[in-house]
Amino acid sequence: MEVENIVDYIWNNPYSSREEIQRGTGFPGSASSLKRLLAEALNAGEIVAEGRGRATRYVPIKYPAGIQTFEKIRNEAYLYVDKTDLVYSLANSGSSYVFLSRPRRFGKSLLISTLMAYFEGKSELFKGLAIEKREKSWTNYPVVRLDLSTAGDALDKDQLYLKLGNILEENEERLDLSRNETLPGERLSSLIRRAHEKFNQKVVILIDEYDAPLLGAIFDEEISAVFKAIVKELFSPLKKLEPILQFVFLTGITKFSQMSIFSTLNNLNDISLDDKYAALCGFTETEMNDSFGPSLKILSNKLGVSLEDASVQIKRKYDGYHFGPACVDVYNPFSVLKVFSKMQISDFWFASGTPTLLFESLRRFHTHLYDIDGVEVSASVFNQPTESITSAIPLFYQSGYLTLKSYSPDTDTYVLAIPNAEVRSGLMDNLLPSVAGQSAVETQNVAIRFKRALMDNNLDQALNVLKGFFASIPYPEFGKDALDTFEKKEAYFKRLFYVVFSFMNVQIYTEIMNSEGRMDALMYLGDTVYIIEAKLDSSADEALAQIQQKGYAVRFAGTGKTVIGLGLNFSSKTRTIEAWKYHTME
Repeated sequence: MEVENIVDYIWNNPYSSREEIQRGTGFPGSASSLKRLLAEALNAGEIVAEGRGRATRYVPIKYPAGIQTFEKIRNEAYLYVDKTDLVYSLANSGSSYVFLSRPRRFGKSLLISTLMAYFEGKSELFKGLAIEKREKSWTNYPVVRLDLSTAGDALDKDQLYLKLGNILEENEERLDLSRNETLPGERLSSLIRRAHEKFNQKVVILIDEYDAPLLGAIFDEEISAVFKAIVKELFSPLKKLEPILQFVFLTGITKFSQMSIFSTLNNLNDISLDDKYAALCGFTETEMNDSFGPSLKILSNKLGVSLEDASVQIKRKYDGYHFGPACVDVYNPFSVLKVFSKMQISDFWFASGTPTLLFESLRRFHTHLYDIDGVEVSASVFNQPTESITSAIPLFYQSGYLTLKSYSPDTDTYVLAIPNAEVRSGLMDNLLPSVAGQSAVETQNVAIRFKRALMDNNLDQALNVLKGFFASIPYPEFGKDALDTFEKKEAYFKRLFYVVFSFMNVQIYTEIMNSEGRMDALMYLGDTVYIIEAKLDSSADEALAQIQQKGYAVRFAGTGKTVIGLGLNFSSKTRTIEAWKYHTME
């Protein structure tokens, strides 16, 4: 019997003893043979043993999906992707004040928790990790941890003061210091001074989600001004107390300017675009292979696909984030851990939060997603302080719905785009119903019928589904009279085409560049690739001819895939697909 059969049994029957595994799998060998196979699975990281001797129970490897406490992960034998080499570099970088921006649920809180354990000198938690070889003298510093995510739902200044008071009180209790009922900044200053005196050590300040109280009020000028003043007062002691501070670290999603929030922290080191720390949060390709290799085998078996196919699905769905000019690939850690804890692939990260603020920014700045997906800009545009933004780009980038896709050192500019299939399908799932003037159920039904027709190799039926759907979409809110020029009509149909095709539950990429031009869309389904070119008030023949003339199919030569060129022609009169032509490309 193969070790995979034993691991499968344990996945379905956790906390089984050796005797139960032997009976449940019908293991034909001796007890020592079973013990040897279990040891093999343990060494490969596929299972975990709890207990000793005859009391030993075997469980699947545990994934810390949603667990943000380093101590819990280490003490309870959860999988930990070792980031401690970077943690050591960060903590000993020579910068006293450091800021890191990352999207929500990207491991910022776990990073804060890891730093806290490190600065508290809990060396036993780091046994076997990279930091153990670098840190020679562990020092126990008093740590003040301010988790402002708990203040993110404050509705007015009284609630915000109350929540900040509770956060500071938690630190006073943990450090066994008396309460000090004053303004948040004064209370924090007193807390730091008293901790320094009591422990005779410099104090470490770790601030998680510093911007949580500010984001909910970002477009409410009156409340926003009040909240910024309160948060600014909270942070005001940090500069003047520098002589007794060992390290100050702040995380957040967005970037508020030093003038409005950190007026005294003029030496705040922003590492958000530093290549060295690009993978500080999230998983690299190497980490995926090293830490999830055995789990990927189990997932592929459960999905009924090859190991390679399972890997491709995960990469397409959750990879594609880049946080520095070198554009090192980073996977979404929350989604990856969810995949392996549930052994299924789904839109975990997107489903964990509704991007209401982002869609409000599109409306407020009169921006279409089509206009910012693939845009080339300088860092000053997407890394702009949140309160001074004039477009939706900074919010979409800093929130993780756009990411860096390439960097041009000649012009010092970046191309921003939607990072992966999970984010794209989630955005379109929210955006399309409002564009189409239909319910989410209706738009989902169109997607299902479209994909089913494609899977049945019935391209004509799939396109008829789309034709009816496009025809049912009303004129845009600015009315048909606004589409008074060819350029405006073409822009409208390209945007509509972009949203609808991006929404469809198939692997599709829009606006793809090659040496000869820009393809409107590439669609993948199994071993078939569809190259799509769309025209307005022209002809499907002309669209198909462009695919041939530009050599769009060349990149797929020798791949073994069937390549189909598909030319579409939209009519501005009927507002739908008027005609189509397709054929298999050589």
